[in-house]
Amino acid sequence: MGALFGLLTSVSIGTSDLFGRRVVTRCHVLSAMIVFQGAAALVSLAVLLFIPGSFAGDDFGRGLASGLGLGAGLALYYTSLDRAGSAIAAPIVATLSAVIPFAYTALRGHEPPLIGIIGAAVAFGGLGLVTAGGTRGAHIAAGTVWATLSGLGYGVGLSVLVDLSESSGAWPGFGQRLTSVALMAVVVAIRGLPALPPPEVMGFALLTGVASAGATIFYIIGIWFDPPATVVGASMFPVMSVIVGRLAYQDSLNARQGAGIVAAVAGVTAVVST
Repeated sequence: MGALFGLLTSVSIGTSDLFGRRVVTRCHVLSAMIVFQGAAALVSLAVLLFIPGSFAGDDFGRGLASGLGLGAGLALYYTSLDRAGSAIAAPIVATLSAVIPFAYTALRGHEPPLIGIIGAAVAFGGLGLVTAGGTRGAHIAAGTVWATLSGLGYGVGLSVLVDLSESSGAWPGFGQRLTSVALMAVVVAIRGLPALPPPEVMGFALLTGVASAGATIFYIIGIWFDPPATVVGASMFPVMSVIVGRLAYQDSLNARQGAGIVAAVAGVTAVVST
């Protein structure tokens, strides 16, 4: 079940890319982020009515802390997408955002079985192939740096959620989005940027926020069942992002990247089977 919800997290992230990239091409990424995170916060608040749980200060605090890492990670991720495309940005971010929490789950005593470890290694190796197979361009170095910083933000932000208790329900997810939207609002105000994206892409911005909220909710539910499997399943979002980038935004995709995607899927299948 953990791997299933991890995969649903990946699908949600890929869906948010489909809509979000339309927005960030029309405005500054930070202006778009206010709507992304604001919509996600409202969805997370509404989910509190449907997922049973009680407010717990420790878990809510973890959600708030997670929001700092994920808010920064998401803004840097879209910056990398704009500079280098999904074939470079998504795998780098995913590898770091998967390896860091996966290592943390092991350190915290959530040790996966051997087949799960092998599957995770194959999946991460596949992600490496997707990254190494990316095309090179004038902005590839800058895009790689932004993606690396994004992956570190994601990795720390997701690791904080590993120790959540099921009794807290969706409260940590709401806390996460609350911190993220507050962080974006402060940065936008300091830089004097427009608070909202143009009206013609506002609908896409709202849909991005809804999909982003779904990713957090699926991730938290997966953590309740099986933290290591959830982390690996969620790390498969490059497969979704690269496919979206290829079909919707004409990003390049070569044979090595295709082989990497197959390896990543095979690795996740092994994790799911545990």
